[in-house]
Amino acid sequence: MKLTVNKILLLVLGLAYFVIILVKRNLYSPGLVDWNTIAILSTLIVVNTGLMYSGGLNYVAYQIIKVTDGRRKLMIISILLTAFLAMFLTNDVSLLVLIPITIAIGKFSGKNLDDVIIFQAIAANVGSLLMPFGNPQNIILFRLYSLNFFTFVKTMAPIFLVSIAILIVFSLVFKNEKLPPNDVKEKPRFYFFIFYLFLLVATIVGMLLNATIFLFIALIAIALVSLLFLEPQAVARVDYVLIVVFILIFLVMNSIRSMISLPFTGGGILTYFASIMFSQVISNVPTTVLFGKVSSWAVLSYGVNIGGNGTVIASLANIIALRNLSGKNFLKFNKYSFLFLLITALAGFLILFR
Repeated sequence: MKLTVNKILLLVLGLAYFVIILVKRNLYSPGLVDWNTIAILSTLIVVNTGLMYSGGLNYVAYQIIKVTDGRRKLMIISILLTAFLAMFLTNDVSLLVLIPITIAIGKFSGKNLDDVIIFQAIAANVGSLLMPFGNPQNIILFRLYSLNFFTFVKTMAPIFLVSIAILIVFSLVFKNEKLPPNDVKEKPRFYFFIFYLFLLVATIVGMLLNATIFLFIALIAIALVSLLFLEPQAVARVDYVLIVVFILIFLVMNSIRSMISLPFTGGGILTYFASIMFSQVISNVPTTVLFGKVSSWAVLSYGVNIGGNGTVIASLANIIALRNLSGKNFLKFNKYSFLFLLITALAGFLILFR
């Protein structure tokens, strides 16, 4: 069995919850898991699998990226496209769609595009922070605080715009060397693509309207049955392990929160910097669950979203990017990711506490 990042998380979280059971002498307490949130995340995982196998996303992305004739132009287009896709498809899925295209462009042009991949990872974290359905931590916060869509976007827009501007400035530093024409091609199945795009829209609308869990269960069933007929092998490629990991995150972090008293629940400066620091160590989704319902959702949201950059484990998107770098260029990734983290952490602080 290949030991992937998700499987490692499954083992670590599973062991942690086993220890918690031994300490508390209680297998499960009601309220530990937000099953509606799990249903939404599961629906997105299944539906996005269908979208990736349709070939439609790759086709659209390639049609946009293929107009590039230089590294700097490719960098800027990749940043904007990755950020845009991450708003709707989550940061992880946007990278799973776009990084293979970047790798193929590098192969056919004979150029090392590791720097483009690194900035795609940062852009995925940035783009996903704007929308309440852009990443798991936003979905959790949106439901936990019963937020309004427009309120969420309006609150997150300043740090999103600042972060995108910083990324564009970063991209201008790179030499604009020419990239020979590439011929990355893939024939999409548009009916397949449109059908799963409809399911994605239904999932997002259902989340925004706070629909019953049964809607998401129905969407999962429809998506899986459709995959069974349209792309049977894709059913086995759905990341079921990640779904279990999300359940364990709720079980472990909520259990820990019930056992200890956290000193940063006031929603102030301490909460902001603590959420960024915790994200570097345990990743931003577990940090979101661990902190729970602090007095200011905006402070926590800024902290865990900005904290998605930095260490490799701060966000799953970072791990996806790193494993696609030639030679697993750990130091180069950290150099850019930490620099971006420091700048945006300062920007977030000024926006929130000016």
